[in-house]
Amino acid sequence: MLAIKINNPEIENQFSKYLKGKKQSMEEVVAEAIKYFVESKEKEDVLKYTKKNPMIHLQKIEYKDDGENLDDVRPYAHVEDSALYIHNLRRERF
Repeated sequence: MLAIKINNPEIENQFSKYLKGKKQSMEEVVAEAIKYFVESKEKEDVLKYTKKNPMIHLQKIEYKDDGENLDDVRPYAHVEDSALYIHNLRRERF
């Protein structure tokens, strides 16, 4: 059950005239209006974006090679327990 109270006499008169023209009950018209409103809001909440073709926007990144051999470089090689490492990092930041 849903109760609607209209405190504006002008809107109430317009609504009454609309009901007479539609020849429907107030409950039917209000139910249709609420359904329409909810559906329109759901459509607005959908994220709208345009898909881009990755082949058109592809960009090759080139680095200058200075000839240094970096095969033995292993970032975070000193970390034995990654969960503990991240836990400690989070504690330091706050």
